Amino acid sequence: MALYVIGVGPWDPDLITVKAIKALAKVQVVYYSSLINPEVIRRYAPRAKSIYMGHVRGDEHEGYVKEAIEYAKGGLEVAFLKNGDPTLFSRGVRICREAKAQGVECIIIPGVASFTAAAAEYELELGDLVTLVSYPNVSRGVVRRTTVLFMASAALDKINEYLKGNDEVVVVSRVTYPDGILIKVNRSEPLKLKPLTPSLIFIMSDGNGVNNT
Repeated sequence: MALYVIGVGPWDPDLITVKAIKALAKVQVVYYSSLINPEVIRRYAPRAKSIYMGHVRGDEHEGYVKEAIEYAKGGLEVAFLKNGDPTLFSRGVRICREAKAQGVECIIIPGVASFTAAAAEYELELGDLVTLVSYPNVSRGVVRRTTVLFMASAALDKINEYLKGNDEVVVVSRVTYPDGILIKVNRSEPLKLKPLTPSLIFIMSDGNGVNNT
């Protein structure tokens, strides 16, 4: 049978595609992490066996992938849920390649990415030239109109230098969560974001991109 790698958006269970809903309606096993809203499973795959992985990395994640592939080999329809989009800073494509290498059909279903959800929720105009980058693969030279910086929460003390040269900087925390927030950064002062969740997104612009009033 098939393994589905499904993007289910950043948190809001309504931000999910019709294709994802159709796939979840027929799967028998669903894998999900701490970044997935359990309401997604309750709504769209209520009869499936759900396997909670917690906050997994490295070998532990690979173990779950192998288990999911074995379920599919055994004749079950299996879903591996990914927050946001499974092709963006995710192992989604790698999971499908591994499944196909073992003779298992694998289908990737795209999802709403956190930065586009943030742009919609907070009315941020990203402009016509957007660069997506994860820390530490960023430098001041990277900025082109709008730069979206992911995975920089562990290096807040080093982020200030990357903010220089940008006319507008906003930080978004917990996109589409009930307690999600947006902070406009005062570049003349050091960042003070320690109390916030680790899942921060920095959106930096040269003035022709982000526009939130």
